Amino acid sequence: MSILALSSLFTLTSCKKEATGNGSQFRAAMENCTDRDGKTVLNGFSLNWVAGDQVAVYGTAGCGIYSATPQNPATIATLDNVSGETGDGPFRAFYPSTLTTDGVNITLPVTQTYVEGSINEFPMYAESNDNQLVFKNLCGVLKLDLTKTNINISTISITANAPITGDFTVDNASGTPNLSYVDNGLNVVTLICSTPQSITNGKVFYIALPATFDSVRSITLNTDDGRFCEKIVKSTVQVSVQRSAITTVTFGENDMEFVRGISGPVPTNSMLLPTYCYYNNTYSQQLILNSEMAGEAVITGIDFYYMSNGTVTRNIDLYIANTAYSSLNSGFVPFDNSFQLVYSGSKTFHTGWTHIDFEPTFTYDGINNVVIVMNDHTGSYSSGCNFRVHTASGLSRLAYSDASAYNPATASGSTSSARNIRNDMRLYYDDSAE
Repeated sequence: MSILALSSLFTLTSCKKEATGNGSQFRAAMENCTDRDGKTVLNGFSLNWVAGDQVAVYGTAGCGIYSATPQNPATIATLDNVSGETGDGPFRAFYPSTLTTDGVNITLPVTQTYVEGSINEFPMYAESNDNQLVFKNLCGVLKLDLTKTNINISTISITANAPITGDFTVDNASGTPNLSYVDNGLNVVTLICSTPQSITNGKVFYIALPATFDSVRSITLNTDDGRFCEKIVKSTVQVSVQRSAITTVTFGENDMEFVRGISGPVPTNSMLLPTYCYYNNTYSQQLILNSEMAGEAVITGIDFYYMSNGTVTRNIDLYIANTAYSSLNSGFVPFDNSFQLVYSGSKTFHTGWTHIDFEPTFTYDGINNVVIVMNDHTGSYSSGCNFRVHTASGLSRLAYSDASAYNPATASGSTSSARNIRNDMRLYYDDSAE
């Protein structure tokens, strides 16, 4: 199923009730998207079935999977059984078929796949007592209109002030489905471009979001050359979505500043890195590979993204060094006089990006990898502290303790464990690094 640039409304033709056992056929229609005022979007887009779209239909006998054959117009489709047995009505139908595993709750994924001028597998739901299914949209649409010279977008991440992925219940008592968050979710969803998309001449990206949050907190654009731009939404501005409606956000040439970023395609959160605040003391190392850097550079600071609400203050020493090590699976990089102390003192991490200035600055040699060390010697703990991370095998390691603080010179002999995650980070370069 795709969202395409069409303006026609669907007309649902009537048909009599049929037997609905295994092998039966359903007729399915879908709802148009509107603008925020509830008006049908002319010269905008409509929902249309694509051949092979799969729908899960639940009835008295269980769940059957049905394949769509678009009709004319393509907002109508016939659904033919391909597996499973549905039995008789009443029926509950879910699109895509992977949206639910029990016919009750749905799961919104942490990633979506970019499709030119459309949304891939826009979530929908229908209830019926016969073989005629009228699908309603479960989400709204965030439309991002972007223009920036010589930039190719690889991923776009949307962070909200409440979970926008994970498990939700569907309440259709009023005939209009409403979602309520249940569990296993994140406040972030990522649109992945299988082929990086140039925005030099402008491009529109569409992302499906549930209408269960108050406002988007940030929009992060990642490029194919390792840079990214994050737009923080001011607390006085509300960027939200309505079910089955389109909300537009526009960024022009001067609205976006890209910096060197260390991130992955699917951000998530963890309480382990760069410091495990639930323990009094933490010693952690994280590697940034040469392939992720931009050549020899003078680095003036770093950002970490704090995911939790509020703030947490820790007493830290931050070190950085060039290193030939490319994995931390076997242990820490041994601490020696090549490690440069770039920050020492109390640091308050607040929701969003927290910046740490390097004093003195650090010179990356452009040849080796880089190791980032955080020695948290606060001596007390705080709970519920999560930072944004991504999957990165063998590129982080940590030790934590409620006993005495770690001595970097001897920490390599401490009990520690490698982790398959790494913090999202932003590195700042001085003018000579450009």
